[in-house]
Formats: sequence, C-alpha cells, structure tokens
Amino acid sequence: MMTELILVEGVSDVQLISYYLQNVYGWKHERENILGIEPLDEHEHIESLSKNGNQVVLCGVGGNGKFAHFVEQHRINYIVVEKEISSLVVVTDRDEASDAKIKNQINAALDQISVESDYWKENAIQDSFGQAKNIYTYLLIIPANEKGALERVIIDVLNDIPEETALMGEVEQFIDALKVGLVPDLNQVNNANKATVGTFFSVRYPRKAMRSFGVFISKIDWSKSASLNQLFLPFQCLGEDKKSICQS
Repeated sequence: MMTELILVEGVSDVQLISYYLQNVYGWKHERENILGIEPLDEHEHIESLSKNGNQVVLCGVGGNGKFAHFVEQHRINYIVVEKEISSLVVVTDRDEASDAKIKNQINAALDQISVESDYWKENAIQDSFGQAKNIYTYLLIIPANEKGALERVIIDVLNDIPEETALMGEVEQFIDALKVGLVPDLNQVNNANKATVGTFFSVRYPRKAMRSFGVFISKIDWSKSASLNQLFLPFQCLGEDKKSICQS
C-alpha cells in the first residue's frame, strides 16, 4: 500500500485536482486520511482519495506563501521520515516568480528531501531507527509556460474544450472592455483572470451563480482538455511504482 501526499496552495486547487483524479484516473473519495492530517483553520482544506489500497492525501495549505507554515505546523518533515509515505508532490502557482526561486523556497522548508520541477526525484533517506527508505518528490508549477495562477490554467483549459471555447472568448472580450475606465483593477493580470473565470461560470450556469467554485468544477468534463491532461500527466504515477515507470 502506498500513501502519497500532495500539497497545493488553496481550496480551489484541491477541488480541481481531486475531481480530476476521481474522474480521469479512477480515485475514490475517502472520509479520513491515514496520515491524520486535519485543517487547523478555515483556510486549509484536506481531502483523501483511495485506489487499489493506495491513498492520496491532498492538502490545501491555506493560500499563496503558506507552504512553509503548513509544513511546520503539520510536522510534514517528521511525517516524511517516520510515516510510511512513498511520495510528496507540491503543486504551486507560477505567478511572477522564476522556477528556480519557487524551487528554492519549497526546498528551504524541507529537511531530508528536496524537489525538482517537472521530475520525479528519488530521495534516499533514513528513518529515526536508521532504516533506509526512498521518498519520491515532484514539483508541478502552474501554469506550465506562462505567468499566472490556477485561474490562468482554467481559462486555457476552457479555451481547449470545444463546447466551451466560444463562451470563453466572449467572456474574455467582456473583461477586456471593462479594463478601460470602469474597472482599472482588471489591468492586473491575476485580477483579470479571476474575474474571467468567475464570469464564465456565472454565465455558463446562471442558476448556480451564487454557489461555490467546487459546484462549477463538477460540471465541466476536464478530461476533454488536451492541455490539462498534459499538465496533470504526473498524476498518472500516483499509486504506481515511480522507479519503473515514472522517472524520465
């Protein structure tokens, strides 16, 4: 049995990745996680998934810049050494930072292991009894090839799904028109992306316009997006032998 830990920024990331793993790779929702990780405040979000006796513990750390705090408060470094986990995956927004800066910030919070971008890295460590163990790590920075955050990924994906492309195009034009004079805050890229995603879902499902983001996530067939399938390709290795099939 494998237990794998995924750390992401916020609840929206947890919802999208959880829904994707369930509907594309066949994972099932579990009520409790084997690692005993529970949210410490209203900003953290924890979900557990299982498949073939394996478990994924998916943790929203509470937002941008909260990774190191989450690692410390939940004793992630202790869990890595003492618990029977096989991998640690970190999914984080690119925003304006370079890949090197993001990697260095993540690694600064980790003790005996480190991550590499877009690569399953094998870390050879020892537990407190001196027993050797291997932990695989993976750093996934989103979007893949442009600045931004999860909202930019969602916009690209919706443009990639034939049934959604036309509406997304109209919404993007609408948001662009608002930037001049009416809502100058939309000239900030992340603000414009958030407004675009929010407007799209509100128009696409007007009867659910006041519902949570998670409600909208479940309405889209994300598996139809070639770009998202490529971005989330590392997730096919969850529950699998990383050494034999997942290392490039």
